[in-house]
Amino acid sequence: MIKKLKRPFIRFVIAIACVLAAGGLFRLYTTQALSETQQEEVLVKGIPFVAVFIAILLVFVFVIVAAALLLSGKVPPRAYRPIEGIIIAGIVIGVVGLFQGWTLFGYEYGFLLLLLSLAAFMIWSHIAPQTARSGATAPPLTRRAHTIGIVAGVIVWTLLAILISRANQPVEPYGLSPALWQMKNDEERAAIVDGAEDDYRQVTIPLIVLGCLLPGAVAYFAGREIAAHVGAPRAEAIPPADEVRLSG
Repeated sequence: MIKKLKRPFIRFVIAIACVLAAGGLFRLYTTQALSETQQEEVLVKGIPFVAVFIAILLVFVFVIVAAALLLSGKVPPRAYRPIEGIIIAGIVIGVVGLFQGWTLFGYEYGFLLLLLSLAAFMIWSHIAPQTARSGATAPPLTRRAHTIGIVAGVIVWTLLAILISRANQPVEPYGLSPALWQMKNDEERAAIVDGAEDDYRQVTIPLIVLGCLLPGAVAYFAGREIAAHVGAPRAEAIPPADEVRLSG
């Protein structure tokens, strides 16, 4: 596996380094050779930003290439199709969250879910699953494999739910600007705090719990397949035809 990635990894590292170096040299040149007014021009300020953006795109392209090299032809259809469906579900839920008008949390994380799901779909669509014939020879899914998959899914689901819940706990000034919060009296502040806490318990936490089911399901299918392959007995080597004739 490492040998497959060595050559593309070196090429991408060189390309990213060249792009970032070009952006850095351009910024250094403009700082020394241009006036402050010229440095504020959109084109001058935009070229270093474009260089960083291209470098990020190259990193993402390398992730796609690496995933295709490592996983193509190795993921059985019984895992490939469900994971693909989960990613598509993430795209749909992200679009719904982005265009709903009930909660700001749904809008913010709907955009993030949509972005991550689209990136995951682009990566997953470049991975070729096993053919029907080769997929039929995949190791059977034992109770052990299902158990390990369930444990992996529950761990991922629980950790993400806890981390995202803690990151979205309501804190002062509870969505208001600091200046506006200071203008409120104690009674108004208490009402704002109660409303934020109720919204957190009744809306934010349920959405987090439901949303984290998606990566948890992906972890279940991935853990199930890894456990099935790791625990499967190795196939015995078939002797060449010449040796079979001689032994006969």
